[in-house]
Amino acid sequence: MKNIGIDIVKLERFRDFLENKKKCARILSEKEIAVFENISSPTRRLEYLAGRFAAKEAIIKAVSCLGIGFSYADLSILNDEKGAPFLECEKLSDHDIIISISHTGSDAVAVAVLK
Repeated sequence: MKNIGIDIVKLERFRDFLENKKKCARILSEKEIAVFENISSPTRRLEYLAGRFAAKEAIIKAVSCLGIGFSYADLSILNDEKGAPFLECEKLSDHDIIISISHTGSDAVAVAVLK
């Protein structure tokens, strides 16, 4: 089955998450938290968090046809050696999902394609 998902969020929506580890842990996986904690720029931290949220929402929309349940923290959006995002998720390991994330000064957008 093929499907697509897209999501866009305002960066400001996540500003109060930056200093709240409990809120971040609801969105980010342990692997993502390790990356997030090493980002020093507040702007880049905000983009990272909002971008990961948008990507996870897009993935949820793309895979909704599969009937698989999971939480945001079950999804790890990591980057390959060239910086391209990719998904790691045990529950979705049998499925080919590609993602793209982009940011503007005020928004983060993501697209996920279930191939």
